[in-house]
Amino acid sequence: MRILARALVLLAALIGPFLTGPAAAQPAPAAPASSTGSSDWKVAIYPVMAWVPTGFDLNLNVPPVGDGGGGNAGISGDIADARFDGAFFGGFTATNDVWRIDASGLWAAVGGDRPQLPQFTVDVDVTYFHVTGGRRIARDLYITGGVRRLALKYDILALQQYRLERKPGVWDPIIGLGYHQVRDKYEIHGTFEGGGFGVGTDVEFAGSIRADWKPFRHFGLTGGYQWLYFKIEDDVVNRPLTVKQTLQGPIVGIGLYF
Repeated sequence: MRILARALVLLAALIGPFLTGPAAAQPAPAAPASSTGSSDWKVAIYPVMAWVPTGFDLNLNVPPVGDGGGGNAGISGDIADARFDGAFFGGFTATNDVWRIDASGLWAAVGGDRPQLPQFTVDVDVTYFHVTGGRRIARDLYITGGVRRLALKYDILALQQYRLERKPGVWDPIIGLGYHQVRDKYEIHGTFEGGGFGVGTDVEFAGSIRADWKPFRHFGLTGGYQWLYFKIEDDVVNRPLTVKQTLQGPIVGIGLYF
């Protein structure tokens, strides 16, 4: 028994460091993991981002205008000469690497003319606000859902004599995917969203890709490209006015990071 006891003591002395070493070292990696875990939120504010929708397409299907009499059958067609009057874009993001919140607002004033028959001129103010929440499903990849508010103002001069002014406003549910690579000196963001589903617009799609360069601790520059398409119907004298609109172009701005 004395020999067995000595053997057990010797065995414990030999294997003890291998049993206690990894266990003692185990808590060490846990500290960095907690510092980047769900308790630490990173916030980015984009107070000014200029969006220049160099690509603007609009298709109108307008019912008879004016008094509805005579041979006026309404207008239907695409604008041929697009023009851009101005745009503003701003945003906010917050993430703890597992959950993510994104919010942004946009105002754009665009217009266009169709010189050939059927002739019409249109000026459009587009204002939207959107907010989404996301959950990480893979490295830097998030599934998202939220809502977008679209407020539109159309001023349409048809056939050089009939004027229509419509101000439809809708709330759209949206779902999508987001890729967000957040690092100390740079960030890369890509999103694709779809929504509407007949709740607000008939359908809408939006996509963007953007890169942030952060030369200083709390300040950076951002630039990328954004695209938005939607189809909406409104009522004019009990007949539908159908609008299909696309806005796309580069965005540039500044970011503040905390």
